Amino acid sequence: MTDSADAPRAGGWRHRLLVVLPVLALGALIAASLVMVERLDEDPVGEPALGDVRPAVPLLSVRRDLAPLADEAAERRLVTRLGAFVGGLPADTCLSVDAGDVRFDHRADDPQVPASATKILTGVAALIALGGDHRYTTTVSTPTPPLDGVVAGDLHLIGGGDPILAQAEYAARYRRPQRFSDLRALAEAVAAAGVVRVEGAVVGDESRYDTERYHPAWPPRFITQDQTGPLSALMVNDGFAEWPATGAGPVEPAPDPAAHAAEVFRLLLEERGVTVGAGSRSGPAPAGAPVVAEHRSPPMRDVVGQMLSESDNATAELLVKELGLQVGGAGTFAAGAAAVTRVLAEAGFDVAGTSVVDGSGLASGNALDCELLMALLEHPPTADAVRDGLAVAGESGTLAERWQDTALAGRIRAKTGTLNQVTALAGVAATDGGSDATFALVVNVPEPERIQLETIAAQQQLAELLVAHPDTPDLSAFAP
Repeated sequence: MTDSADAPRAGGWRHRLLVVLPVLALGALIAASLVMVERLDEDPVGEPALGDVRPAVPLLSVRRDLAPLADEAAERRLVTRLGAFVGGLPADTCLSVDAGDVRFDHRADDPQVPASATKILTGVAALIALGGDHRYTTTVSTPTPPLDGVVAGDLHLIGGGDPILAQAEYAARYRRPQRFSDLRALAEAVAAAGVVRVEGAVVGDESRYDTERYHPAWPPRFITQDQTGPLSALMVNDGFAEWPATGAGPVEPAPDPAAHAAEVFRLLLEERGVTVGAGSRSGPAPAGAPVVAEHRSPPMRDVVGQMLSESDNATAELLVKELGLQVGGAGTFAAGAAAVTRVLAEAGFDVAGTSVVDGSGLASGNALDCELLMALLEHPPTADAVRDGLAVAGESGTLAERWQDTALAGRIRAKTGTLNQVTALAGVAATDGGSDATFALVVNVPEPERIQLETIAAQQQLAELLVAHPDTPDLSAFAP
């Protein structure tokens, strides 16, 4: 065949067709897209308005490509920043973060001493085993029914284990309102039942639990520091006989918390016109005695919330004793600790490596990992009650004085934890992206080292990283 510039090359027309057809197809697609966009404003009679399904981003916008890229970049950026953050902390640190689109774990299955973050464990176990609607009942009984308003013998005040039984004056000493069971209401109920005189004594019965006042694993300083009052199934005002009218100050533990509760109750009765002939003391009530009145506490979800928000050690330990009684048959520290582990294991939590010594976290023998803390915070049946009970940055509980006048105020809900060798923070952050990020951070240092203030301060950096997520640019700046 002659190779000549004037002769048509084989297949030339086919080549031109292959070039033209894609161009025509692209033009048709653009035209169809424009028609579709124009029709979005039409509202045919009897049909749903297409405007209801208008694309958030124009069909031909470059932002359709930028949005997923920006999301991926934000996810990578958060992971990188969390890695850098945890890299600056002591070696014995576990951190878990679940920001929905990002899951970050650092030594998440490595058990650490959790300090007061243990109370999350205690609270979830109590909510599962006892139920969020469970209420403690404090009862008043007499050996024989009152006759013409007169109790011939003693009047028995029977403790039901209520950890927040108090006088209004005691609750009012806190700067922020506290949920509590008002013992005054029970005195009013006795008076309303027609009782005008008790010939015997008011006798406080604490037999629901044992009488071990403080956990044997605690160092003596926790007792002299009044980390809790003396624990009892019947105690009022956290077991303190004397306390400052406002704010912090020295307190005086009651030598016999049940007798102290009985004396407070006697005074409340006399304020309401009920005279008592023989003072007050402690002792067991006779079985099957007629009930004159009873008082029920706020529901368990509120009791757990008070414990978490205020990091109330006494409430935590009485919850454990109640779990010991209900699950293990004995209102003791040992039975309660075993009950916590059992309840959580039966609920499907992985408790391998977990050590439960007490309910408050004061014992250094407690151990749990960040994976378990995360699972507890995210457990659907109890998550709402736990999260509602957590302290709020700049507003309530143990976080009331932290991060005020910052972007974190009102957006971090968390349980704190502090011992000489421990700092912890676990909870939920409200992110800029409109979702919640769950997190658990526990830092330990070996003795004789102590947690440094800068390590505690670093918690703010973690909180800021989570609140700022996804930290993406405003894609409207890229609009045509």
